[in-house]
Amino acid sequence: MAEKKEHKRLTIAELRKCKGFENYSDEQAEATIKSLEKLSILFYGLYMKQKQKVQKQSLIKAANKKGGTNERKAESGKRDAA
Repeated sequence: MAEKKEHKRLTIAELRKCKGFENYSDEQAEATIKSLEKLSILFYGLYMKQKQKVQKQSLIKAANKKGGTNERKAESGKRDAA
C-alpha cells in the first residue's frame, strides 16, 4: 500500500527565492502562494481524471482481448439461433 505523503505548503521565503518574486510584499507573496495552491489542486484533479480514464480504457482493452464484449457474444448467439 502506498504511503500517504505529507504535503508542504510553499513559504513566503521560498517564493522569494524564485526569480521574479524577490521583491514581493508579504501580501503579494501570500496571494501568489494561494493561487499556486489552487492551480496545483486543479491540475492534480485533471491528472487523476486522466489517469482513471486510461486505466478504464486498459481494462476494456484487456476484457476485449480476453473474450470480447457481451455485445459480441449476444450477436454471436443471435446468428447461431438463426
